[in-house]
Amino acid sequence: MKLFPALLVILFITACKDNSSQSAANTPAAGKDSTVTDSTLAYLPIIELIRQDLRHVDSFAGGILKKTTINGKKDSLFIKPAVFHQLAAAFLMPELETTTFRQKFTESSLADESTGQLQFIYTPNDPALALRNVVAYITPSTSSSGDQVSRFYLEKEWAAGDTTIQQKLTWKTRQYFYIVTIRQPKKGPAITSIEKLIWDPEQFGE
Repeated sequence: MKLFPALLVILFITACKDNSSQSAANTPAAGKDSTVTDSTLAYLPIIELIRQDLRHVDSFAGGILKKTTINGKKDSLFIKPAVFHQLAAAFLMPELETTTFRQKFTESSLADESTGQLQFIYTPNDPALALRNVVAYITPSTSSSGDQVSRFYLEKEWAAGDTTIQQKLTWKTRQYFYIVTIRQPKKGPAITSIEKLIWDPEQFGE
């Protein structure tokens, strides 16, 4: 998934600043990663990038495999596009719409030298928001294809009656997404379920 052209410049500037900070810091920690909060904010259009990947899925007639694990019990089946979109809607949160996202979240960035990726990290200004954490992973490139968004990671937590629900959502562009849901009732054990939807045939065996 390519980034919008205007964002490439911002990412390049951010990456350069990260690299400059790392070069100036002659400490063991500097070799791992560095966190930068900069006045020049990108605020990636995450929801639009996910929608772009959804359109990619709709553009071909390949199979979509759904794998489910509930408390360790596994199952799998191929599903129709309508079911895929129904489950993918979990990523299309109102909080990620551009205006709301800019108002309610603070952005920082991190350059991870071990993976060569840039991470754009978004934390809510209001701790009461259900969406607790958003991370976009960017793979920089000097080729004509441009920088690539490789993955999104989101965390949510909310209450439903006497049950606390936590979700950890991962979207791997052009390949799959999965949602880990942990339901913890006030009394009794937690129930953990994992739903993984795969549209890249090379990932079917994972």
